[in-house]
Amino acid sequence: MTYEEAKDELINIEHFCSAMCNCWCDNDWFCPTECDVLKKARQLDFDRIIKCYARHDGDIRKVIAYIYATKINRKCGGY
Repeated sequence: MTYEEAKDELINIEHFCSAMCNCWCDNDWFCPTECDVLKKARQLDFDRIIKCYARHDGDIRKVIAYIYATKINRKCGGY
């Protein structure tokens, strides 16, 4: 998947969070607050999430693992 295809599929952070909840959450009817992954995803640069989504061909589980593992603030020159 290319970056442009991923960007067209994940329109914005709201759309991404909605798609992630639909895929990940067992109880769609009971979500009183955002989970930790969504809170962290909102703090990350959305461009990084799009690149990860494109790199893994739209596999949302791998994107969630990336969000868990990544640091919010990167070192200068590092990924």
